[in-house]
Amino acid sequence: MESTRVSLPRLLETYFPFPGWFNSQPRPQPTLDDFPVHTTEKLRFADTDRNGHVSNAVFAVCCQNARMELLHDKSRVPLSIDAQFVVARLMLEFLREMHWPGTVEIGTRIDYVGSSSVTMAQSLFLEGSRVASATSTVVLMDRSTRRATPFPHETATALRALASGAHHLKPRHNGAAIAVIKGTSKE
Repeated sequence: MESTRVSLPRLLETYFPFPGWFNSQPRPQPTLDDFPVHTTEKLRFADTDRNGHVSNAVFAVCCQNARMELLHDKSRVPLSIDAQFVVARLMLEFLREMHWPGTVEIGTRIDYVGSSSVTMAQSLFLEGSRVASATSTVVLMDRSTRRATPFPHETATALRALASGAHHLKPRHNGAAIAVIKGTSKE
């Protein structure tokens, strides 16, 4: 009589229904090319902690700089009212350590545009290897009332265009970016 061996994950799948997010198969990891906006940050010696690696707070700062570089660029995201973008939620997953010296590349994309908020996905890459991923919800806040305010039409249109991938950005060596729309550079 021949015995049949079944792996534990396969056995569990047979007898227990798992939610859709559970998948025993590894997913392909995103690369920098999966993000239309690229930003480069220089790592500094002052960014390191007592353990000799870049502090986890610096990961969040890199994400913030990349988000704000996109959202405060009036040529990409026009804002005609007295309002500002504020982070309402930030989830940051640390995948690997970063060490000084070096540069980290941050890929950013807009995943969802609501009436007054936008959800952004970001990944940090060091020497081509993904070291962290982040998801943030950024809300447009009226400066005088300090409450969420709906996006003006032109702002919502620009954000939706970025979310659909209409604008792709090529990184410059100094960390800034050049917008490329259908192959034509716009600065």
